[in-house]
Parts: sequence; structure tokens; C-alpha cells
Amino acid sequence: MKKIFLLILITLSVYANNSTFIKNLIGQQKYKNYYELLKPILNEKSIIKTLEYLQNNGLIDLFFDKPKNIHPTFIFKDNNPIFDTKTLYTTLQYMGYYYYYPIEISKANNYKITIEMKSSHYIDPLLFSNLITKRGCEILNIKKTKDYTYIIDCKNQFLNATQTVDKKIKLLNAKGIYWINPNGFKKILISTSKLDNWYPHIVFFDTNLNILNIISKHNPQRFIYLKIPAECRYIKITDTFSKVNFKRGIYIKGIQ
Repeated sequence: MKKIFLLILITLSVYANNSTFIKNLIGQQKYKNYYELLKPILNEKSIIKTLEYLQNNGLIDLFFDKPKNIHPTFIFKDNNPIFDTKTLYTTLQYMGYYYYYPIEISKANNYKITIEMKSSHYIDPLLFSNLITKRGCEILNIKKTKDYTYIIDCKNQFLNATQTVDKKIKLLNAKGIYWINPNGFKKILISTSKLDNWYPHIVFFDTNLNILNIISKHNPQRFIYLKIPAECRYIKITDTFSKVNFKRGIYIKGIQ
């Protein structure tokens, strides 16, 4: 009997929580008007599945009559400002947002950042949630008042644009920036085409994107041989002056 009672309480709690989540996103009046339509997701545990259902049924209003400034807020429960900011900005860039700037930042308890951008619509919560989830993050909640507030846990976040170091690989990136996973190698050999003039700028990062070491050369190099710090999780390789200096790509070799 106790197990049955506990199961009923848990079910009611999930039902109430998702009802509150839905009301917050679409408004109290729309919730009442479309209550019968909403019944299939009132006990849905997944925020993303709930968003999919609401958007597929045209219940989330995103667009304005004319462009205006919006101020979405992002609260990261893992409180890792450097990595969280990179994950957020990269996600927004994938969505096509490039012109925005932070207007409020707080690092007390949780890392919180509010940005301002001019747009004809709110950030699509479903697309944003799907993209940031692919970077190892979890959307814990989304609240909507005048603007949207996203509560996110990114403790398992990672850079998904990295190349893994092997015995030897060739990379070509038109942007002139390479993010590398050292893959357990202790040393790395980097070389470029003899037609390029590469001025190495190499940064070693730990798991949280804290900088471990920076190598920057002001003389052109064909080869550079470096020791990888033990705590290194990511390596950023670029040019000190211009991406044009090694536009033909680079060769990377991992060495134990």
C-alpha cells in the first residue's frame, strides 16, 4: 500500500511540475483554452519532448510584429564561467546569432549571464535546447516572463569540434583555428606546408578550459615539437598574426 501511495505522489508531482512548466511557456489563458490538447504531455518528464509537442501544435509564440531588443538569461548550475560562456556563444552562433553582448554577469552560487540582442523573435527554445544538449549539457528548466531564462547544467560539457590526435593526421580549416584532443599523447609534432609562413600560437587547456600554457612565436616555423601538459584536455592551434599564414592546413603527429 505504501508503494502504491508513493507512486501516486510521484506521478502527481511530475504532472504538476510539467503543468507549471507549460503554463509558464504558453500562458495561463492558452493553457486553459487548449487543455484537452495538452493532456498527452502533462506527465511528460522530458523538457525537449514537451517543447517539440508545443511547437508542433503551434502553442509557443516566438515572433514579434517588428524587431526589438530581447534579453535572454542563462543560468549555469555547474558554475564554470569560461567553458559555459564558450558553450553558450558557440551554440548561439550555430543558430545564426552573431550580434549580441552581455549586459549582466554574476558568478555568485551559479554562473548567470544576460545578453542583449535585436531580433524579430525570441530564441527558439527547442532548437537551443537540442543544440546545447549535443554539447553534453542538460536543460533543467525554462522560465518565461518578459524574456526567457534558461537553467542549464553543463557539468558534462565538451568541445564537439575537436580533432583527435593520432600517429599522424592532416587537418584543413578555412577559419585557421584548430581544436585538438591530445588523446593521451605526451608530445606533439605540428608541421605546415613549405608554401606557408606559420607563426605558431598554441594554447593548452584543461578540462574546464583553464589555460595551462601558451606558446607564441614571432618567427615563421615549418615544424614545432612540444610537450603536452599532463592535465591537458584541449589544444588550440592557430597563427599569431593571420589565418592566411597557414591556409594550406597542418599535419599533426602524436608522440608518446
